Amino acid sequence: MANPVSKALSQLVVLIMQKPAPVSYHPYPKLRNFILDIMAEGRRKNTINLIMEAELAPVQNFIDRYAQQHNVHITLTSYISKSFAVAVDADKSIQAYRKGKSKLMVFDDVDLSVMVERDVDGHIMPVSQIVRAANRKGISEIAREIRDAKTAEIGDLGPLNALDKLFFVLPKPLRKIIWWVMRWDPQLFKQLVGTVGVTSMGMHASGPSIVLPITPMTLTLSIGTVYKKLVLENGQPVERDFIQMNLGADHDIIDGAPLMRFSERFKQILRDGWGESPTPE
Repeated sequence: MANPVSKALSQLVVLIMQKPAPVSYHPYPKLRNFILDIMAEGRRKNTINLIMEAELAPVQNFIDRYAQQHNVHITLTSYISKSFAVAVDADKSIQAYRKGKSKLMVFDDVDLSVMVERDVDGHIMPVSQIVRAANRKGISEIAREIRDAKTAEIGDLGPLNALDKLFFVLPKPLRKIIWWVMRWDPQLFKQLVGTVGVTSMGMHASGPSIVLPITPMTLTLSIGTVYKKLVLENGQPVERDFIQMNLGADHDIIDGAPLMRFSERFKQILRDGWGESPTPE
């Protein structure tokens, strides 16, 4: 019987001597440092996730009525983003950030960091568009800003502006210093990153599915897929459309019970049209 070690070594030699598989090489995009940095900062958080769902019919009814009254089409993402901002505005402590070890900073404005996919130097990647003071803006304005972010010139004033592009090609040690300063100064973090995050990837899949993103925000909403589900109506099963979502929260700041209460308030706002009728803004 052959020695097991010699047999293993001979198999290893065979593997090493095999002809390399066909492959092509491409440069790693430096601007993907945006993703690497976001992930690194997000892993510093003790994140908890709350998966939830909301019935789509009331949402779609509001969007349709709004379009009829204003002759303006608003997307599902825009509607959910506005509702999210209103829900945060009702209890701004949900978007607090730590200032040192003994203080929390709670901002009045809800700055939405909305992720949109763009072609950056020949590579499709997510970039962030900050919708400032979304709690005080009308939904059509929010919809326009998100829509413009999908076509605005990269490296100008839109998503991934000139300052962002410069930052993410800096050497990693310099970027780490700047991220440290942003952690120390929530005001700077707000100006550069926003206060809460929104990412929507549901259009890329079918069936109930959701992504649990890793982000540096205190609170991030991930919008998943629209799917059909059987519910009981007058004792009879009826098929309805639901949308799946996830709330990712920094557990150092937000506990489970407040997050659950926030989710209920958010779903009610989605159902009721953020507490307002679709009248002119």
